[in-house]
Amino acid sequence: MQELIDRIGIASFIQIVIELWNSVFLIIMIFSLNIKTKLDRKERKWDVDVPYTNELLIFYNAIFLYNIFNVIYIIWDGVPSAAGYWCVRIFNFLYYAAGAFQTWFFLQLIKKHIAVKNGFKSLETAVLIVQLLQIPFLLLLAVTPLTGALYYFDEMNSYIRGPLFLCWHIMSIVSFLFIIIVYIAEIRYTDRFLRQIICTATVIPMLGFLMNTENPELSFNNISVSITAFILYLFYEKHRTDVAVKRSHELDILQTQLAEKKLALEQSKNAVLIAQIQPHFINNSLMALRSRCRDYPEIYESLTKFSKYLRSHFEAIGDTKTITFEKEMENVEAYLDLERENYGDRLQVEYFIECDQFLVPALSVQPLVENAVRHGIGTFEEGGTLFIKAFRHDENICIEIIDDGSGMCSITEQQKKRRGIGIENVRSRLQLSDMGDLEIIRNEHGTTARITIENVQGGTE
Repeated sequence: MQELIDRIGIASFIQIVIELWNSVFLIIMIFSLNIKTKLDRKERKWDVDVPYTNELLIFYNAIFLYNIFNVIYIIWDGVPSAAGYWCVRIFNFLYYAAGAFQTWFFLQLIKKHIAVKNGFKSLETAVLIVQLLQIPFLLLLAVTPLTGALYYFDEMNSYIRGPLFLCWHIMSIVSFLFIIIVYIAEIRYTDRFLRQIICTATVIPMLGFLMNTENPELSFNNISVSITAFILYLFYEKHRTDVAVKRSHELDILQTQLAEKKLALEQSKNAVLIAQIQPHFINNSLMALRSRCRDYPEIYESLTKFSKYLRSHFEAIGDTKTITFEKEMENVEAYLDLERENYGDRLQVEYFIECDQFLVPALSVQPLVENAVRHGIGTFEEGGTLFIKAFRHDENICIEIIDDGSGMCSITEQQKKRRGIGIENVRSRLQLSDMGDLEIIRNEHGTTARITIENVQGGTE
């Protein structure tokens, strides 16, 4: 180790240490990007890849090779052996080539994501011209091992800058200045992350080039691009999070749209069902049967009530908007009239209606009343009392359907299933209409179903 330090000098040794540590961090960042990309595709978090991920991976691999080539060259610099002779020449050449690739890569980034994307033909031509200007310098690099134009090695196998090195250096600075000028001129046509990439990856390396002109002992080129890679990784993580949040928001909107379409489909199915059943035909048939039962008052009255129930029920199902509470109560009363035929005096109903001038989703109260009768009061042989209340609470309207039936007592699994379906249907109607919510309270004295209609303004008397 001491022999290496004595041969290459403390500055070059520090350079090796810095670049090796930078290479370790680059490997970690490359591995992290690859793993995250594969996981995102596997879990299908996004339909498309996070923008610029592939570009960053290419850039990081180029910087990694840039550092490794320079480290190997420095280690063998000044070693007057056959291995040293070939190592310094091969890896120094590759080092220059990797640097040229980075310049070309960022010009390509400008052309692809600004010129081509926005249809700027003049800018695309300008970038192409700057890229073509790189060709003479690449040819110069190709013949340098034979001519020593950019660099050469003395008899001690030590690197020395050639007579045209400054031209290569100036061309690199000019290329980055061109990128910065394009960035400033077309900044309104670039997204935030692309601006961060261009600004960071041109300004910092260009400062490194300028510092390297004055101090050739320490390669600020490599240090600057490694700093650039680390900063870009931080920007990328923020960018990746923003993409995830945006995608999640888009999925939420999509789910909302799907829910709205599903509701519209259900309403369409109801409309089709009503059309198929032909409610007017059914009603007319009932009226015809009823007219033949005038001599049988009980049957006549039952058919009248059933006809009224069907008519109000069909109207409620076919109504795609909210209806008045009064209209909903007509449906409830038609249902209760029919149930009294079955339960007689076992079914008592008490109303406490303090307000009724407000809107509710169709069939939001009647299913709860049916649940209370069938699965509450109906579970007791002696029957019970059903309480229907509507009152104001703060700025909300509360509708309560209370029975003194089974409450928390055991009921059959079939009864639980039917009760649950009715409750969820009402809850869905309330939530989809964005009017309020449903709360079920059970105890040993019975069950209370409470609908809260939110933010009802004005009088309701």
